[in-house]
Amino acid sequence: MKKLFLAFTLILTAASASAVEKRYVTDTLWLQLRSGPSQEFRILKALPSGEHLIYLEEDAETGYTKVQTDKGLEGYVLTRFLETEPVAKEKLILANRDLDKMKAELDAARTQRDQFQAEVERLKSERSGLGRENTDLEKELDRVKNISANALTLDEKVKLMSQRNQELEIQVEALTTENTQLSDNRQQTYILYGGALVFAGILAGLILPNLRSRRSSGWS
Repeated sequence: MKKLFLAFTLILTAASASAVEKRYVTDTLWLQLRSGPSQEFRILKALPSGEHLIYLEEDAETGYTKVQTDKGLEGYVLTRFLETEPVAKEKLILANRDLDKMKAELDAARTQRDQFQAEVERLKSERSGLGRENTDLEKELDRVKNISANALTLDEKVKLMSQRNQELEIQVEALTTENTQLSDNRQQTYILYGGALVFAGILAGLILPNLRSRRSSGWS
C-alpha cells in the first residue's frame, strides 16, 4: 500500500513539475560610474554588463579603477566588477557577429561560386561556338579549295580553248586567203573566158560574112 502511495505521489509530482512555468535570473548587471573613487561621489552613469571601457588607472586602496567610456566620459567603477575578457553576453554578441560575418563570407563565396559556374558555362558555350565556327571555317576552306581546283581546271580549259581559238583563227585566215585567191583566179578565168568569147565573136563576125558571100557566089 505504501508503495502504491509513493508511486502515485511521484506521478503527481512529475505532472505538477511539468506544468510549472520556468523563470531565469537575468545576467544584466548595472555598474555605477562615479565621479570619484568612492561611493560618496555622485553617479555619472549606470553601465550595463558588457560595456566597453578604456582602462586608465587603478586605485588599489579604494578598490576603484578609473575608466573612460566609448563616448569619452571618464569616471570610476569598482575594480572587482571589471573583467579583462568579454562577459558571456558579450561573447555571445561577438560570436553572433562572427557567425554573421561567416554567413556573409559564405554567401559571398556561394555567389562567387555561382559566378564562376556561370563563367565556366559561358566559356563552354563559347568553346562550343568556336568549335562550330571552326567546323564552318573548315567547310569554307574546303569549298575554297574546291573552287580553287575548279578555277585551275577552268583556267586550263580556257587556255586550251584560247589555243584552239588561235588555231581556228589561223585556219580561218588561211581559208580566207585561199578563198581570196580562188576568187581572184575565178575572176581571171571569167576575164579570159570573156575575152575568148569576145574574140570568138569578133572572129565569127569576120568569118561568117565571107562564108555567106561564098555560098551566095556558088549558088549563082
